[in-house]
Amino acid sequence: MKVAIYLLTLLHFTTALPSQRSSRSDIKGINLYVDPVSNYTVDEAVDGRIIGGDEIAPHTRAYQVALIINGQNFCSGSLISQNYVLTAAHCTATASYVELIFGAHNVNSYESTQLRVTSNSIISHPDYKNPYPLSNDIALIKTPTPIVTNGYINKTLLASSDSGPYEGYTPALSGWGTTSDSGTGISTGLRHVWVGVLKNTECAGIYGHTYDLTYNMCTSGAGPAGACNGDSGSPLVVGPHQIGLVSFISSRGCEYGDPTGYVRIGYYRPWIDQYTGGDL
Repeated sequence: MKVAIYLLTLLHFTTALPSQRSSRSDIKGINLYVDPVSNYTVDEAVDGRIIGGDEIAPHTRAYQVALIINGQNFCSGSLISQNYVLTAAHCTATASYVELIFGAHNVNSYESTQLRVTSNSIISHPDYKNPYPLSNDIALIKTPTPIVTNGYINKTLLASSDSGPYEGYTPALSGWGTTSDSGTGISTGLRHVWVGVLKNTECAGIYGHTYDLTYNMCTSGAGPAGACNGDSGSPLVVGPHQIGLVSFISSRGCEYGDPTGYVRIGYYRPWIDQYTGGDL
């Protein structure tokens, strides 16, 4: 099984924090593309998608956090406590610092609801081995000061360690990723889509032995529906609980209809609790 990993070529930015006159319109995401080992048949229709899908009402998902890595790269994350943001390890693998944007709808603008802080305190899972991302692709970013929650900024609850793989559930995926394979930059507004969780054995059949039945989960790409460029680290939620975060997409593209791959939060809950002190 070959895992193909591509980092988008990005425009250069200085390491200083941007002034309020600067634009985020040229920033592109850090993405992981995985080669499927079998053809995947789209057998159901799903209305709406992040790729060309629905923009949600501002602050509907107040736990969503935008991440600007080293002033250049874009990913998403979620606020899980007043002191920690959860994201994908491949997003922070080369990070010297991360600008965290809370309370955002349009990350290309400086909205009055936004709180922007910078952190260089990053905890990647010790068993994450870049560039083989399908296992342990999870990281925590500690905020320099506690984040005060309000009507625009709030935390998400996490799936418990005894939660199952959520097969058959229809969670919500949200992010600022591009709306098509040909899209450039990130979306102006936060989007979301409802996606169906596939059987883990089906995901493994599509992506091969590097897809781990314990660590990973995936959602149907039917529609097409799912994550696209710039959605890495984005949360997957059922009700108030985050059950996954975006890890990888198919090398055949966002619009092909292949499943989106995620880190399964329930499996990593003990590791998360270890570093956050369980204060979630």
